[in-house]
Amino acid sequence: MNEPFLLSNLIDLQDIDNEITKLIKKKSEGDTVLELKKLEQKYKEITKAIEISKEAMEDYFNEKKDFDKKLLENENKLSSIEMKLQDTKLNASELQNYNLQKSNVQVLIEDVFKSLDLLNNNNKDGLIEIEKFQNELSSLKPKLVEISKMLQIEWKDIDSNISKHEQEKSNLISSFPDEIKFLYDELKSQGVEIIAAYKNDSQCGCCGVSLTSSEMDSVQESKFQQCPYCQGVLI
Repeated sequence: MNEPFLLSNLIDLQDIDNEITKLIKKKSEGDTVLELKKLEQKYKEITKAIEISKEAMEDYFNEKKDFDKKLLENENKLSSIEMKLQDTKLNASELQNYNLQKSNVQVLIEDVFKSLDLLNNNNKDGLIEIEKFQNELSSLKPKLVEISKMLQIEWKDIDSNISKHEQEKSNLISSFPDEIKFLYDELKSQGVEIIAAYKNDSQCGCCGVSLTSSEMDSVQESKFQQCPYCQGVLI
């Protein structure tokens, strides 16, 4: 073909496409993405570990829930009694009665606390394990937030660069004849790795195969100067 400028522009187009492909790949497989995925996987694993540990201690949590309920009920009773004791109009009998109620409720509260202490002590190992997992989760969260923010900034920059390359590509393609556009798209759809390259003496710049003089003549005479082995365009 007698339009070397257009053919050499195939190399420029290919370079732009390669840059776009790299940017797209970086958006899904870049170091920051991989680090975030690793942290997210770790977060899921720890969360699952906490879930399993809590399931194994279901009886403990049910008992604790009952004790917490009793504690709240008695603390509310104590608060109510203390408010009544502030009434200056109480007679001696009423005052004695409320003080006795207060004393009884305080004993109940102490008993609940003792029961809770005993329950926690009997399940100490499981609680320590859960606390360890929860601490790991807490230390992981800030890192997840940090990497997520970094990734958003990185993606914004990548999208901006992709947009610039897409515009550059559009401007370049607009100068291509339709048959060149079709050739490029066809070779790309066929999975040709290097669509266009400069020849190196008798060697194909696309696939590296050494061509005979007759093969080189055939390439020069062909419409798009394509290598007979890889179909890449030799310039």
